[in-house]
Amino acid sequence: MADGEVVVERDQDAWVVTLRGEHDVSTNPSLLETLQTVFAGGSKVVVDLSSAEFIDSSVLGALLAARKEAAEHAEHEIVVVAPDATFPRRVLRLTGVDAMIRVYETRMDALAEI
Repeated sequence: MADGEVVVERDQDAWVVTLRGEHDVSTNPSLLETLQTVFAGGSKVVVDLSSAEFIDSSVLGALLAARKEAAEHAEHEIVVVAPDATFPRRVLRLTGVDAMIRVYETRMDALAEI
Protein backbone atom coordinates (compact mmCIF):
# COMPACT_ATOMS: atom_id res chain seq x y z
CA MET A 1 0.00 0.00 0.00
CA ALA A 2 1.37 3.40 -0.97
CA ASP A 3 1.76 5.92 1.80
CA GLY A 4 -0.58 8.84 1.80
CA GLU A 5 0.13 12.48 2.27
CA VAL A 6 -1.18 14.75 5.03
CA VAL A 7 -1.44 18.41 4.01
CA VAL A 8 -2.26 21.22 6.43
CA GLU A 9 -3.47 24.67 5.50
CA ARG A 10 -5.44 27.52 6.96
CA ASP A 11 -8.78 28.36 5.34
CA GLN A 12 -10.92 31.13 6.81
CA ASP A 13 -10.89 30.57 10.59
CA ALA A 14 -10.16 26.85 10.46
CA TRP A 15 -7.27 24.47 10.00
CA VAL A 16 -7.85 22.08 7.11
CA VAL A 17 -6.10 18.71 7.29
CA THR A 18 -6.32 17.00 3.90
CA LEU A 19 -5.52 13.32 3.47
CA ARG A 20 -4.40 12.35 -0.01
CA GLY A 21 -3.82 8.81 -1.20
CA GLU A 22 -3.96 5.73 1.01
CA HIS A 23 -3.90 5.96 4.81
CA ASP A 24 -3.41 3.15 7.25
CA VAL A 25 -1.44 2.37 10.38
CA SER A 26 1.79 3.44 8.63
CA THR A 27 0.57 7.03 8.15
CA ASN A 28 -1.39 7.24 11.40
CA PRO A 29 1.43 8.71 13.55
CA SER A 30 1.72 11.62 11.13
CA LEU A 31 -2.03 12.16 11.18
CA LEU A 32 -2.22 12.05 14.99
CA GLU A 33 0.69 14.47 15.34
CA THR A 34 -0.85 16.82 12.79
CA LEU A 35 -4.23 16.82 14.55
CA GLN A 36 -2.57 17.56 17.90
CA THR A 37 -0.58 20.40 16.35
CA VAL A 38 -3.54 22.05 14.67
CA PHE A 39 -5.68 21.84 17.80
CA ALA A 40 -2.84 23.50 19.71
CA GLY A 41 -2.74 26.29 17.11
CA GLY A 42 -6.46 26.86 16.68
CA SER A 43 -9.86 25.66 17.60
CA LYS A 44 -11.64 24.64 14.40
CA VAL A 45 -10.43 21.69 12.35
CA VAL A 46 -11.75 20.29 9.07
CA VAL A 47 -10.43 16.88 8.07
CA ASP A 48 -10.84 16.59 4.31
CA LEU A 49 -11.01 12.99 3.11
CA SER A 50 -12.20 13.80 -0.40
CA SER A 51 -8.75 12.95 -1.86
CA ALA A 52 -8.20 9.86 0.30
CA GLU A 53 -8.37 6.68 -1.74
CA PHE A 54 -8.29 4.38 1.30
CA ILE A 55 -8.60 4.74 5.08
CA ASP A 56 -8.48 2.06 7.73
CA SER A 57 -9.50 1.79 11.36
CA SER A 58 -6.41 3.67 12.53
CA VAL A 59 -7.68 6.77 10.70
CA LEU A 60 -11.08 6.30 12.34
CA GLY A 61 -9.30 6.06 15.70
CA ALA A 62 -7.46 9.32 15.01
CA LEU A 63 -10.73 11.05 14.09
CA LEU A 64 -12.39 9.79 17.27
CA ALA A 65 -9.40 10.90 19.36
CA ALA A 66 -9.71 14.35 17.79
CA ARG A 67 -13.44 14.33 18.53
CA LYS A 68 -12.65 13.53 22.17
CA GLU A 69 -10.13 16.41 22.24
CA ALA A 70 -12.78 18.74 20.84
CA ALA A 71 -15.35 17.56 23.39
CA GLU A 72 -12.95 18.24 26.25
CA HIS A 73 -12.32 21.83 25.13
CA ALA A 74 -15.41 23.88 24.39
CA GLU A 75 -13.57 26.13 21.93
CA HIS A 76 -12.45 23.18 19.75
CA GLU A 77 -14.47 21.70 16.92
CA ILE A 78 -13.84 19.01 14.30
CA VAL A 79 -15.77 18.12 11.17
CA VAL A 80 -15.02 15.85 8.22
CA VAL A 81 -15.36 16.24 4.46
CA ALA A 82 -16.15 12.98 2.67
CA PRO A 83 -18.21 13.12 -0.51
CA ASP A 84 -21.04 10.60 -0.64
CA ALA A 85 -19.69 8.35 -3.40
CA THR A 86 -16.21 7.87 -1.90
CA PHE A 87 -14.64 4.98 -0.01
CA PRO A 88 -14.01 7.11 3.12
CA ARG A 89 -17.69 8.10 3.32
CA ARG A 90 -18.71 4.46 3.08
CA VAL A 91 -16.33 3.52 5.90
CA LEU A 92 -17.59 6.39 8.07
CA ARG A 93 -21.17 5.29 7.45
CA LEU A 94 -20.57 1.56 8.00
CA THR A 95 -18.74 2.13 11.29
CA GLY A 96 -21.14 4.76 12.62
CA VAL A 97 -18.44 7.42 12.89
CA ASP A 98 -20.64 9.69 10.78
CA ALA A 99 -23.13 9.68 13.68
CA MET A 100 -20.43 10.99 16.04
CA ILE A 101 -18.67 13.54 13.82
CA ARG A 102 -20.43 15.82 11.36
CA VAL A 103 -19.61 14.89 7.78
CA TYR A 104 -20.02 17.22 4.80
CA GLU A 105 -19.97 16.75 1.04
CA THR A 106 -17.60 19.63 0.35
CA ARG A 107 -14.98 21.73 2.09
CA MET A 108 -17.10 24.81 1.40
CA ASP A 109 -20.06 23.24 3.22
CA ALA A 110 -17.88 22.27 6.19
CA LEU A 111 -16.28 25.70 6.49
CA ALA A 112 -19.68 27.38 6.30
CA GLU A 113 -20.91 25.34 9.27
CA ILE A 114 -18.04 25.72 11.71
